[in-house]
Amino acid sequence: MKITRELINRYLKNQCSAEEAAYLEDYIAHLGESIDQLLSKEEWDLTDENLDYPNQQEIKDKIFAFAKKQNVLKYNRKLVRIVSAAAAVIVFILGFYVSLNPFLNQPAPEVRKIAAIKDQNEEISNLYYINSGNDNMLLTASDGSVITLYPQSEIKYAEDFSIQQERVLYLKGKAKFEVAKDKSKPFRVHSTGVVTTALGTVFSVDELRSTQTQIKLMEGKIEVKAVDHQRGKELVRTFLPHEEITLDHRELKVVEEIKTHTIGTDRGGHFLQNNQIIQFKNIALEDVLTILMQNYDIKLQYDKSLISNKFYSGTFTNKTNVFEEIIREINYLHHAGINYTNPQ
Repeated sequence: MKITRELINRYLKNQCSAEEAAYLEDYIAHLGESIDQLLSKEEWDLTDENLDYPNQQEIKDKIFAFAKKQNVLKYNRKLVRIVSAAAAVIVFILGFYVSLNPFLNQPAPEVRKIAAIKDQNEEISNLYYINSGNDNMLLTASDGSVITLYPQSEIKYAEDFSIQQERVLYLKGKAKFEVAKDKSKPFRVHSTGVVTTALGTVFSVDELRSTQTQIKLMEGKIEVKAVDHQRGKELVRTFLPHEEITLDHRELKVVEEIKTHTIGTDRGGHFLQNNQIIQFKNIALEDVLTILMQNYDIKLQYDKSLISNKFYSGTFTNKTNVFEEIIREINYLHHAGINYTNPQ
């Protein structure tokens, strides 16, 4: 009796005779080294062991249904032989169908790099990279910008920026960008809830937590923007070299900020807010007031000439309406005459 595709299909549909079924099971169980007749060793070795094959669940269900049926008709010892044969049939069918399907027989794409794909909404070819390894991945965009993609991160951007009005990239995780200068095409990195814009600079974006993003600027100048359209609230900050910000992109609050070149001087400053404390260290008053308005949704009225080139340091316990205490102290120390409107 010859093993054919027709015989296998009839076996899987439970349409073959008992003699044909027994012959097929016995053939598979005792195939031994003659397996090369069906699929060569080289072809087996090239086949992904985890590769799906057509109708795999249907095939599996039918094989186990057949084994269960045989259990009713035969002794337990016979059942063991049938189940073993059924398992062998699964392997056989997998190899048989893979060998017949040239698409299934192709190697899987490398996880670390995925080739250009077409955007469904526009005729744009996008490059999509996933760094699932432990080492940084170096990428070069079409404009010459260099991207360092950190482990467990992914990024997508247009294959050719020359036909785009902007250089737009979508990041999940952490990456460093050395942006090629092009004043006509802003370089925008979209991370969760935040857009960082540059023209020609070096900066990094790191999604530290599900609600926090950290942006560090090494060279040039950048704008960081986060918008909550539902609440009509936004956070917009600009940074100079060696400055950085950590923000809560869900609440649109500044969590931490480092200012190395504050207004009018080279004096550096640091701001930190967590569940326990709020700390200002050598922060320009204008930056202090901007942070208070951002984090507490308040409106401040003040004379800019009274706060120009003035700096503030102070540490407070983080509690409800702590901004009132901060403003009182600033007014006392600097005679700034700051007034505020309570949040709604």
